[in-house]
Amino acid sequence: MSRMPRAPIRVITRDLSFDTSAHSADAIQRAAYRFSDRLSCELVVQNETCRCTVFVETDDTEIAETVVSDFRKEVLDQVLRERIRRETEDVRNVILAHAFSNTGLALDE
Repeated sequence: MSRMPRAPIRVITRDLSFDTSAHSADAIQRAAYRFSDRLSCELVVQNETCRCTVFVETDDTEIAETVVSDFRKEVLDQVLRERIRRETEDVRNVILAHAFSNTGLALDE
């Protein structure tokens, strides 16, 4: 059975800029990973700006704009998750230390 060649899909490109004082490259990369089924991106950090070129495979400009808008929201979500991780790190470590100290895995000599 021969395969019919697929029609080429148009790629819509958008350039986004994020201020590095508010958005880490890690947060942007995490958002890009979450959206990897809908877009791909190229991230370049220059001075105090993360420049992100977003590629959306679609012929529909409206769909592309929605995906880019949702991506920006996901970047914000990842920034907030990063902040919460940082702010709660000490508490999480105390909880984990307490939990593992009561397991009986380490025997007193």
